[in-house]
Amino acid sequence: MDNQTKSDILGQVARPPVRSGPKIKGSFKIPEEKLKEPLYYDGTVVRCFCFGCGISTELLSEGAMHLVKKAEADVPLSWEGFYFICEQCIICAKDFKRAVFKKS
Repeated sequence: MDNQTKSDILGQVARPPVRSGPKIKGSFKIPEEKLKEPLYYDGTVVRCFCFGCGISTELLSEGAMHLVKKAEADVPLSWEGFYFICEQCIICAKDFKRAVFKKS
């Protein structure tokens, strides 16, 4: 089956356009109260807020470890009270860009 037929049957989802150019920090305000709330999904350990698309996502430990490396930070004994911010994430780009690890 060719791609057009698959797309006609199943539909398709397009990624949001990737922003380029100057840094986009400040495009969205960090939802500090949301970042302090208890995590909703089972197995998630920390949240990440993206300035690129304005979305706050919950990460599993594997994703959190990936971001700790990108942020060049130390792994905490407990993830409680920590969060990440990034300039782009896997929702609005191919990978997390310019991640920073913070304590609330």
